[in-house]
Amino acid sequence: MITAPLVVLGQIVGVAFGAGLNLYATVAFLGLAIRLGWIAGLPPALYGLANPIVLATAALFYILEFFIDKIPYADTAWDAIHTIIRPVAVAVLVFAALGEASLPLQITGATLAGLVALAAHGVKAGLRLILNVRPRKVRTAFISVLEDVCAVALAAAALMYPVAALIVAVAALPVLALGGPRLWRAGVLAVRALDARLRGFFGTKGWRDTEDLPSRARGLVTVSALGNAQPRVLRAALKGIKGVGSYKNGWIVLSDDEPVFVYLSLLGARRLVLPMLSQAELRRGLWADTVEIDGAGGKCTVFLLKDGPPAELALAELQGNGR
Repeated sequence: MITAPLVVLGQIVGVAFGAGLNLYATVAFLGLAIRLGWIAGLPPALYGLANPIVLATAALFYILEFFIDKIPYADTAWDAIHTIIRPVAVAVLVFAALGEASLPLQITGATLAGLVALAAHGVKAGLRLILNVRPRKVRTAFISVLEDVCAVALAAAALMYPVAALIVAVAALPVLALGGPRLWRAGVLAVRALDARLRGFFGTKGWRDTEDLPSRARGLVTVSALGNAQPRVLRAALKGIKGVGSYKNGWIVLSDDEPVFVYLSLLGARRLVLPMLSQAELRRGLWADTVEIDGAGGKCTVFLLKDGPPAELALAELQGNGR
């Protein structure tokens, strides 16, 4: 016999994953389902979603997102902005839905829902950035419609067939374990790229100093380690280097020695020498400029974020300091 906790867990995971893909489609569907009586036995706190104002607002934002999601780079910016909105909104929704439970259960359920939504959102945001920075063989519009369908289907299944939704979510874990980290790193790059774009637009562009590095990484870029010149820092990301995960976020450090890439990992801060830059090809981008390197070790890509010096100047200085 199915136990109540298993049903609740299936509902939380299913709705959270769907909302992580598309918050407004999920909320609009839930409100419409409640209003039309499609789903019965829901927690009383969720009936507020059927309020005409809430339902109309969710539908309006869904329509807005529907069109933004079909525009390359605009979808990346939208996802970057919603990195906090989606998980927090899902956590609040689940916390309210568990209003009749004990406070520890409410907090646990809300935390779980927020983490699941954040994981789903990271996969979505990372996939969008990857599609936007490489030649698109799959249309962004097709992916967007597929995400909307999956979001609504997961939310519906979670409420009508919660255990089945839980089984699907558990079955998806191996896929997330294999492809998730790469997509999540790309999602983080999307957030950093938007932040850098705004900083570059409203602030001052240029090289930074080592104070902009996390404290754990500063010890890798001291003057004594790199040479006599004061190190300069540029926010960047890396793809295609063996042993370093694709779309690894970090910082390029330039001194009078070899340009290096510094990044954080679970085992601490890491430092690697950048490949030969003499034959690098620069490509200007809307959210980040890319440097394509075709060296002896294979091809790799360096993403230069927009709050640094002009890409041409940065590449020239990197080449001047390269071997």
